[in-house]
Amino acid sequence: MDPMIPRERQLAAIEHEEADRPSVDVICIEIMPELAETLGVAEDQVYEALGIDGRIVGAGHLGPPRQTPDGQLLSEWGTGSDWVYSHRHQRPLAGAESVADVEAHPWPDPDWYGYDQAAKLAATISSNYAVRGPTWMPIACRVFELFGVERALMHLAGEPAVFEAAARHVHRFVRRYSERLLDACGDHMPIYSIGDDFATQRGLMISPDAWRRVLKPLYADLFEMARQRGRYVWLHSCGDITAVLPDLIDIGMDVWETVQLHTLPIDAHALKREYGRDVCFFGGINTQRLPFATPDEIRREVDEVMRALAPGGGFICGPDHHIKPDVPAERAIALFRAATSEPR
Repeated sequence: MDPMIPRERQLAAIEHEEADRPSVDVICIEIMPELAETLGVAEDQVYEALGIDGRIVGAGHLGPPRQTPDGQLLSEWGTGSDWVYSHRHQRPLAGAESVADVEAHPWPDPDWYGYDQAAKLAATISSNYAVRGPTWMPIACRVFELFGVERALMHLAGEPAVFEAAARHVHRFVRRYSERLLDACGDHMPIYSIGDDFATQRGLMISPDAWRRVLKPLYADLFEMARQRGRYVWLHSCGDITAVLPDLIDIGMDVWETVQLHTLPIDAHALKREYGRDVCFFGGINTQRLPFATPDEIRREVDEVMRALAPGGGFICGPDHHIKPDVPAERAIALFRAATSEPR
């Protein structure tokens, strides 16, 4: 087979077609300086050197800054950062007791983002790479961030109207932001990707029935919006989401990121048999073991996962979460070197 450019290779994987080699991607690399030094390249050349086929593009916030009375900078959502689980995080809806309290929150304006800049970047790189975006644009996790995880789940169980009101506000924002981004980028962004975490490594954080009642219709609306624009739908969702995986496939998910095989109740071969015709898997390589595994062990794991998930297309190989700061550079390189070779 003739060599493919990265864009062709990744889109072939999503279409469940065989490519010149398996497609490879990554969520986030947190050791870029170390990798650049080890590879002998500049930091902006690391992705190319590792053979990564996709690139992420989003529209940054350009609106007026927000801050607390004592001068602490806040995100546009009124939170202290974008990290959901920190105990030092600002929770602007922590004291909300009613739908009226939720409605009174100063919600961000989707017009305050740099869509033109995103479109220029997508146009620059899309001739070679498969561009997806905006990537992390959650609904459930944003509600968790605003209330605090425990408080949000208490509302969902005891005062669901309060949780649902916040989820609707977040959804309206994500819908408008996504429309603006996709329309600005046009064909230069063939993949609509969003992320939302609603599971742990032991299963869903909420009941499947509550998920289907509250969250599924919101995702279905976003997926349909993207599909009407001719985009593939790529969802990041960590942990064991197999209880609702058929639901996500039913409403139009094309790619599931990130497949953490070690968290699932079925193995890679069973996953491929059960769902491989309907969804493209991304991930599969356990990042929790990367700091401790030898390069040979990493290569063996990649080969095993490839043998299970790669045949017939429908697989994008990569680490099943961030490459964290405790991962030695040579072990991350071993992962990508193995992944860019044919499965043995």
